Amino acid sequence: MKYLPAAFLCCVLMLAPASLRGQAENVPARHRVYTFLNRMEAKGIIEGHQNAIIPLSRREIGRFLSVINQKRQELTGTYQDLLDEFLSEFEYEVFGTTTGFHRLIASEEESFGAAVGASFSDREKFIYYHADSSFNIFFNFLLDLDARWITGDDLGAANSQFIQFGGRVRGTLWDKLGFYAELTNAQFWGSRDLLKRDPRISQSHALGVVNAQNFDFAESYLRFDADVISVQIGRERVLWGYGVNEKMTLQDSVRTYDFLRADARYKNIVRYTFMHSWLLGKSDTLGFVLPFDSTYVFAEPTNADKYFAAHRLEVSWPGVIDVGAQEMVIYSNRSPDLAYLNPLAFIESVQRSRGERDNVFWAFDLQLHLIPNVQLHGSIVYDDIHLANLFSNRWEDRYAWQVGLAYADPFTIPNLDLIMEYTRVEPYVYSHARSREGTYTSMYTLLGPQIGPNADSWFFRADYLAARNLWLSASVSFEREGNNLLNPGGTLIRNVGGNVFMPHRDTDSFTKEFLDGIRVDTRRVRVAANWEIVNEIWLDLRYQYDQRENLTVGESSTNHTYLGRLRMQF
Repeated sequence: MKYLPAAFLCCVLMLAPASLRGQAENVPARHRVYTFLNRMEAKGIIEGHQNAIIPLSRREIGRFLSVINQKRQELTGTYQDLLDEFLSEFEYEVFGTTTGFHRLIASEEESFGAAVGASFSDREKFIYYHADSSFNIFFNFLLDLDARWITGDDLGAANSQFIQFGGRVRGTLWDKLGFYAELTNAQFWGSRDLLKRDPRISQSHALGVVNAQNFDFAESYLRFDADVISVQIGRERVLWGYGVNEKMTLQDSVRTYDFLRADARYKNIVRYTFMHSWLLGKSDTLGFVLPFDSTYVFAEPTNADKYFAAHRLEVSWPGVIDVGAQEMVIYSNRSPDLAYLNPLAFIESVQRSRGERDNVFWAFDLQLHLIPNVQLHGSIVYDDIHLANLFSNRWEDRYAWQVGLAYADPFTIPNLDLIMEYTRVEPYVYSHARSREGTYTSMYTLLGPQIGPNADSWFFRADYLAARNLWLSASVSFEREGNNLLNPGGTLIRNVGGNVFMPHRDTDSFTKEFLDGIRVDTRRVRVAANWEIVNEIWLDLRYQYDQRENLTVGESSTNHTYLGRLRMQF
């Protein structure tokens, strides 16, 4: 079969109604299509894009792309080209066809050599795929080549390189049951400490094994999608919150965890989400003597059992406002609690009836679409609500809040997006004094804003689509934090609510002062470019400057980090 360029294919298929195949698997949370959809909603081209929780299913993404395709004349030429690229990638979801797809196994090319050559074309490439009316399956091979360097005060001059390879299989059975599995493994050379500075790579358990020179990642799940109601079990990256730099509920800096999730929705007006996740508590070792050899002490690694449960209700007036309310709980040191596995339970009342041992949060957010080309969002998270002390200087008044703005084509500059975001977390937020593992963390990492308690941040970013396959980005962030006072041996001298693992004690002050303690400021500048050389082969370049200054003791550190990466998908 001769290859039809994506743009021509899409123009032809526009003449026929879209069939919208019922693909039940999700589009990974880091996929570029989400940024595209956010811009389309800001421009008023689509409505009802409920993006407070991602990922979304391929079915949902296909629906939005179909709507955008019908309004393509409202896009600039560069964004029409990008739309064509997404329509090529999601051709099966939007049009129900595979005309622009290429497979290495069972290829329709005349020879194996021609099939290999087509793997470097602008077609959507797979090792193998099969699609019919009842079953479809898609296999991809993944390969990353990565090199990075750092100079500065923290590590001196260091470098790391790795080769990461793996595979992905996804598909849908009977338009309802979706499946997804992805496994990658990387072999690295050079500085382990430099790799640990990467928020994603540092999540790998293997990276912390001293004698290992590799790290790996795995995601897999089953998802049943009946359109109005969907249910999912497995593990994948979930992002929860409107923020770009900081997510207020679930951030992507935490090791991927397993969960149960259910969603119910009515059109794009009402959506309800339930999620119960299995996290990791603090690590330790348990030592004991083997009964048949008293000279050998066996050390068993352990982690506390820890869980996250949440409900979210969102009501939308498309094109005007989205309003969401959610309640979350962290509980630990027992088996999964049936009370929190109930998707209709009222968490605050349930945790009281269960002995009031757990850490409960309330969160409210909204997103406004009132100004052309502009999206405004705001969120507030309460770590318990004490009405008598609301917005006071009492330590019990623990909350975090965020406001942000996204501006498409500012000052009539086409293909440009500006993002501004402010996040503030009050002292003692996300900590917990009634359980050893009640903090809002997994494996020592916050689930929410990474700045932590008693801190705030300003974030500014500009994204420019220079061409369909060339994305440029620059960001600047300013962070302030107030840390607890420790002596040189690490013993706590004064608790100011600056450490999520140190809750308020009876001996601490009953009033709080924002940014009290050891004052540390961080300034960060990042410049990045992403070039898709040919379809599904990307070159990423990045430079980052960061300066961390301890204003209390007058010390500072500065670092420059450089990265080059070649990513391939076949």
